[in-house]
Amino acid sequence: MSAQMLELLFFAGIAFFIINRLISTLGITNDDDSAKHKTFFGEKGGIKDVTENSNVHNIKDASFIEKKNAKTVSKDDFKDIIVNDNFSKILETIEEIQGRLPNFSPHNFLKNSKSAFKMIVETGEDSSKEKLELLVDKRYIDYFKSIVTSYGDTKDTTNLDAKIIDIYTFGNNVFIKVLFTGQDIITSIKDLHEEWTFSKSLNQVSPEWYLSNIERAQ
Repeated sequence: MSAQMLELLFFAGIAFFIINRLISTLGITNDDDSAKHKTFFGEKGGIKDVTENSNVHNIKDASFIEKKNAKTVSKDDFKDIIVNDNFSKILETIEEIQGRLPNFSPHNFLKNSKSAFKMIVETGEDSSKEKLELLVDKRYIDYFKSIVTSYGDTKDTTNLDAKIIDIYTFGNNVFIKVLFTGQDIITSIKDLHEEWTFSKSLNQVSPEWYLSNIERAQ
């Protein structure tokens, strides 16, 4: 066997070894970790949340993929969770968003937004910035910490009512405004009537939603 052939075999062996090492490292995923498929709002994690196809941006007719994934929205299914004033507009936007987020369920979102309300109120003003960043938009943390003490303690959040008052997209972000109402939900406010806006970036792999605004009834 010639020296040139031996040299080729030697380098081929090195290349094979390096490729196997890369596959063993980069090929490892957390897809089997069920805990990482769920967020606080009950959606699956990962980039597939956005398109159900991680290569959608490489497909020319991406709009077809979105339309194919979109769900037909029935008015009867949403009449109890949407404020009537914006009903038609919200239904249209929900259908649009479900084209990009096939796992998005407004019913599950509202159910879990109540738990989010309780958790966020109970964080308190002394909570670390790192803890609040898991729940609240970074740009809103300082303002939130200035008002959180006005809520007092949570009492009975089972009586908390939540409805979607608005939902819209801006750029690559989606915003959902939730109207929270109820009596004796928290100790410092007897008759709660607030609009909380939760937001999420469609560009990021992370599927979490964050509190980005609170509007109180005047």
